Amino acid sequence: MTVTFIGHSDCYSVKYQELENVIRRLIEDGATEFLSGGMGSFDWMAARAVYTLKKEYPHIQNNLVIPYLTFNIQEKKYFDNIIYPEDFEKYHFKAAIPARNRYMVDHAQIAVCYVTHDWGGAAKTYTRAIKKRLEVINLGVKSISL
Repeated sequence: MTVTFIGHSDCYSVKYQELENVIRRLIEDGATEFLSGGMGSFDWMAARAVYTLKKEYPHIQNNLVIPYLTFNIQEKKYFDNIIYPEDFEKYHFKAAIPARNRYMVDHAQIAVCYVTHDWGGAAKTYTRAIKKRLEVINLGVKSISL
């Protein structure tokens, strides 16, 4: 089972321990692959939580999906793999990020989210996850209507 993370660049109300507990439950339910976009505080919190949980669950994989080859990776140590999707060189710099977000949703069964409002890239990606019928866990506003 593959899990992707979707979130706004700033996340003020989600607590690290809450996110780690959700990821732990998903691992215990069979999740083994995690996809992160590496942008914004929610992505980095999720990457750190998966990295930390690897000590308990060494079989899990923490993967960073990059939108372009010049992407600045802040903490490479968190990741087992860096994925640059095939044919992504065709995307303009600004178009590569939404394409990367679509890729992550299209390659996952579960989305752990921090989405609190209905505009921006995280909201669009959240909407795609729902349309693709992923199991969605939103740690932001529990009743957001997109």
